[in-house]
Amino acid sequence: MAKSAQSTESAGDIPFPHLAEREGRTDTGFAPDHDPVEEHGLDGELIEIGPDTYIAAFVTEVAGGRPWFDALLDCIRDWEAPREIVDGREYLYLIEHEAFDWLLLAERICDAAPAGLLPTHEVEAMLVDESPPVALSEPEFQERLGTPKYWAHLNFLYGVRVEQALQLAMERVLQKERSGLSFSHQRNDLDADVFGRVYGSRQADLLREYRAANNREHADPERIEHAEWQAFTYWLFRRRLERQDPARVASDTRQGLDMLYELEAARQRRRRRRAARNERPPAESDVIDGVLVGVG
Repeated sequence: MAKSAQSTESAGDIPFPHLAEREGRTDTGFAPDHDPVEEHGLDGELIEIGPDTYIAAFVTEVAGGRPWFDALLDCIRDWEAPREIVDGREYLYLIEHEAFDWLLLAERICDAAPAGLLPTHEVEAMLVDESPPVALSEPEFQERLGTPKYWAHLNFLYGVRVEQALQLAMERVLQKERSGLSFSHQRNDLDADVFGRVYGSRQADLLREYRAANNREHADPERIEHAEWQAFTYWLFRRRLERQDPARVASDTRQGLDMLYELEAARQRRRRRRAARNERPPAESDVIDGVLVGVG
C-alpha cells in the first residue's frame, strides 16, 4: 500500500499505525478468522482452546483473589477468537484482520463473569468512561496486551475512533457554515455533505460500495448493526488513506485527533464533577428532617 506509506512519512508528529498490505496478513495475536476455536495438541490428545476456556480461567483467577483488571488483561492477551456471535449479537473484535477493539472484548469477558464477582462500578467506569481501575502507561499497556494486539489496538484507535471524530468535526464545520438553515430541513443533507466533504461520496453510496466489496449486498439497506458500522468506518479510513494525497491525509487526521482530544477533555471534566459530588460531605442544607437529599 504505497500511498499509506507516503502518508506515514508526511504526517509529522502523527504516529500513524502499522497497516497490513491488502494481499497479506500481519500477526495480530488472533487466530485466523475461519478458525475461532484452535485445537492444540498435548501428549497426543487434542484440546480445544476457545472463548469459554479463557473466560473460565479468568473467572477462576478472580475468584481466587487475583485483581480482576490484572486477570482481564491476561485474558485479552491470550484470547484468539477474532469474532463471535453470542445470544444473537455479533462481537467483531478484529476488523479487517488488523484493527482490535479491546474494550469490546473486555465487555464480552466481563459480561460472561458470574454476577457479583466483579466490582460493578469499576467495570462500568472502564467500559463507559474508559477509566480502568489501574492507570497504565502506553509501554505498560503494550507489554500487557502483547505487541501484536497493541499495534492492532492502535489501528482501531486511528481507523475507527479518530475517523468517527473526524466525521463529527466535519459535521460541526458544516453546521457553522449552514447555521442560518433550519435543522429539520438539513439533517439528511448534512449527513450527505459530511461524507461528501471527507470521502467524496454520499454515505448511502459508500455503504453500498462497502457491502458489495464485502459480500454483504443482501444486508438491510435501512439498518446497520454496531459491528458492521465499526467495520464500515474502518473501511472508510483505509479508503481515505489509499485515495487521498499525503498532505490531505495528515490534515484530516489531525482534525480528527483534535476533536478526539476535545471529547476526552469533556469526559474528564464530567468525571471530575462526579467525583467531587461523591466526595463532598453533606451540608446542613442537604438534610431535611434527617433525610439526605440531592441538591444542585
